Amino acid sequence: MARHDYSIRPEPRFESGVFIPSAPLPVEADPNNWTLFDNIALLRALIRNPIETTGKLSRQQGCVQGRLFGQEFFTVADPKLLQFIFVKNHDGLKMNNVRQQVLKPLIRSGLIAAEGAEWKRMRHLLTPMFTPRHIRTFSEGMRKTIESEVPTLFKADEELFLTRTMLSLTYEVLSDALFSGEIDGSKDGQIKDFETVLSSMGKPDPFDILKFPAFMPRVTKLSGKRALHRIWGRVGDALEERRRRIVNGSKPPQDFLSLLLTAGDDENAPLTAEEIQDQAVTFIGAGHETTSHGMTWMIYLLSQDVSARDRVEAEIDRLDMDKTPLEDWGKALPLTVACFEEAMRLFPPAPFISRELTKDISFGDRDFKAGDNVLLNLWALHRHYELWENPDGFVPDRFLGENRTKIDRFQYLPFGTGPRVCIGQRFAQQEAVIMAALLLKRFRFEYAGDVPPWPRMRITVQAENGMPMRVLAR
Repeated sequence: MARHDYSIRPEPRFESGVFIPSAPLPVEADPNNWTLFDNIALLRALIRNPIETTGKLSRQQGCVQGRLFGQEFFTVADPKLLQFIFVKNHDGLKMNNVRQQVLKPLIRSGLIAAEGAEWKRMRHLLTPMFTPRHIRTFSEGMRKTIESEVPTLFKADEELFLTRTMLSLTYEVLSDALFSGEIDGSKDGQIKDFETVLSSMGKPDPFDILKFPAFMPRVTKLSGKRALHRIWGRVGDALEERRRRIVNGSKPPQDFLSLLLTAGDDENAPLTAEEIQDQAVTFIGAGHETTSHGMTWMIYLLSQDVSARDRVEAEIDRLDMDKTPLEDWGKALPLTVACFEEAMRLFPPAPFISRELTKDISFGDRDFKAGDNVLLNLWALHRHYELWENPDGFVPDRFLGENRTKIDRFQYLPFGTGPRVCIGQRFAQQEAVIMAALLLKRFRFEYAGDVPPWPRMRITVQAENGMPMRVLAR
């Protein structure tokens, strides 16, 4: 079989009225028959853009076994097997080493990277902060911030890079809702630093994949360290200022930052200063990145599918925004929500969830051994040939009405699954609904790039060219 060509970039197209965006071709070769040259090509692709390495077998079968440089791994896409491994046997999993080598330098003991007893304590203390009650209190602030920022960020008859603009908007929403705007001393600098960190440090280093000793410097990650230091500094300064206000008797705002500072109960000690900083950086980074990229891809898809765009605009125009409670906007905008879900299916913000087994388990006639790596490849799961009709196409109606009930609970997992499912899921979904309604009520977007946007993974899946768009007033 000819070696896979990772350089091919298919053009977007319509097939039977369904828009199919540009995306990496699945790798045809059987990983069990690869040569050393195939592995080297795969390693280079992993470093450049991990989603380009998704194999065709991973989109055809429920479980594909392979080996890369002596490491055994299983790519899983069978909903029942996913439930068995990530839910029923979650206590037999630990973080994959390569994943941790990417995340730990960025967020230290942040909830996404924490493990074992440390994670259980963090999750217990943080979960009450993201209950539906708290999300409802955040919603009014979300709307106020979006209505305030949109006229500044979006101007009719101008072109912009939607990725950067949406990052700015979602950062502002998250900063106001969770931190009362007190980490906005240098918003543009903060966003730029996050971009720098993710670009240089948000991908696996070849030394990590090859399990080289930790003392050997990872050259690919050196350029992001200064930016990361500035991020930590800004967050640390905001935390110290909030503490001073509390000590001096000032009544602080009842936001996420105050909740972090007062978290603790009879069974769990309060978070330390360093732990609070870790959680704050984690939620800033993960919170604004995932929603912004999901919204960016949704707007692009609607710019190409005029029929879906017209239906969404009509649905939003029917919404009485002043009389409908914010928590009910999602129910009033089912197609808009479906378009966001479909964008998250096609371009899952965090497409890889990798774990290492710590015990032997068996499922049917398949045995997994302690030390095996298990990969939940959401890119493959969400585009699986056996699970989805038109798997590469933009079909938001698959998430409407009875169609939605046909989707298995473990078939669509943009926020992960099991006990480690994203704690900010409700926050992100509420933010996306409000943002889509307010933005698409006022503006329409036309793609302005010379070439189609190409999905590239840097922890999150983002448009390689920044998604140039022309803004039109409605």
